[in-house]
Amino acid sequence: MRSFLYTADFALKRLLRSRTKNLSITCLFALIVFLLSGVDFMSGALYHETLKAIDFQPAIIAQNVKAGRQVPIDLAPIKEISSIPGVSSVRGRLWGYYFDPYTGANYTIVGDPGDLEASWKLVCRSPDGHERGQPEPLKNGEAFVGEGIARVRHVGMDGLLNFRDHAARPVSFTVKGFFSSPVSLWTHDLIVVREDDAREFFGLSERSAWDLAIDVPNELEVANVGEKILRIMPGARVIATSQLKRTYGSSYGFRSGMLMSVSVICLLAFLILAYDRVAQLSREEQREIAILKAVGWETRDVIRMNMLQSLILSLTGFLLGIVLSYVHVFTAGAPLLRIVFSGWSVLYPQHPLPPLVDLSRVFGLMFMTVVPYLAVGIIPVWTVSVRDPEEVFRS
Repeated sequence: MRSFLYTADFALKRLLRSRTKNLSITCLFALIVFLLSGVDFMSGALYHETLKAIDFQPAIIAQNVKAGRQVPIDLAPIKEISSIPGVSSVRGRLWGYYFDPYTGANYTIVGDPGDLEASWKLVCRSPDGHERGQPEPLKNGEAFVGEGIARVRHVGMDGLLNFRDHAARPVSFTVKGFFSSPVSLWTHDLIVVREDDAREFFGLSERSAWDLAIDVPNELEVANVGEKILRIMPGARVIATSQLKRTYGSSYGFRSGMLMSVSVICLLAFLILAYDRVAQLSREEQREIAILKAVGWETRDVIRMNMLQSLILSLTGFLLGIVLSYVHVFTAGAPLLRIVFSGWSVLYPQHPLPPLVDLSRVFGLMFMTVVPYLAVGIIPVWTVSVRDPEEVFRS
């Protein structure tokens, strides 16, 4: 144990003698880890939030599609769909997007059927952040808004939100509360109004909705129920939550894979540079190894000392990269990566990402970065350490 401590102390002092060169290596290593871990943190957090959001969705969503575009759906088939065995409830949903030219963001406006608080686990809060409990029913011209909208529009309690409806007529909603939810994707851009107000705002008739939400308690019956819905509504688009999970998984997997491939190329370039550095040890480094051999160090001691140096450099860079990536993604909101993962949805108010770190993936990343860096330096150091010290001095 004492010999190991002496070796570690000597390795640290040797690193400090070349602090500029070693600091640059550490910073470059941290940059590589920052890119790799940032992609993993971002994709994992977004996919986890998406899966949480999908859990609040009905088992089946039926949409009316014409010419490849979604259009309002007729509510007439609701009674026939409700009679399908396995279906517990069917309801038309009133919702849509509104682009705010003043903030450059899209808002989601939803007509409240009276059970949003229970089905989405929405919590109404006062401006100071205290929970208000069960909110009072909305009246015409009133709305509950999400935290993101309250921030970007700088609106408080009893404040006014001025919009324009489908016919470009001015419409005002009075803010009566602020929503929060376990899923930030739900409430950050959410505006909840009465169903009558939503119909008038989007220009929907009394016998139409934007889509149908079908609840099927038994997951094994979803496919069968979907086929029967298509018989009732030929040409409709039937979407199951399992399809949504696969779609989002493929989407985030493609985007993270694209960024990861670029980062891996950077990692390989770094390892090549590291190998080029250690494969041709400088004359001073070779002389130092020869001196250590001359004073009684064995080959394994020299290799151990150099591996300790590489381990200190790589672990320092790895931990620095992980910490910076965590702060960048979960504290700063990932400004460098969000545009790649969000795509067109950057038009929405930015929502915070819940901290989510998979330790198994972190250790996998450490194995992929630290271990190769340790490995590239063993053979060159071994080649010099097995030579006769006198031969090294003469050369």
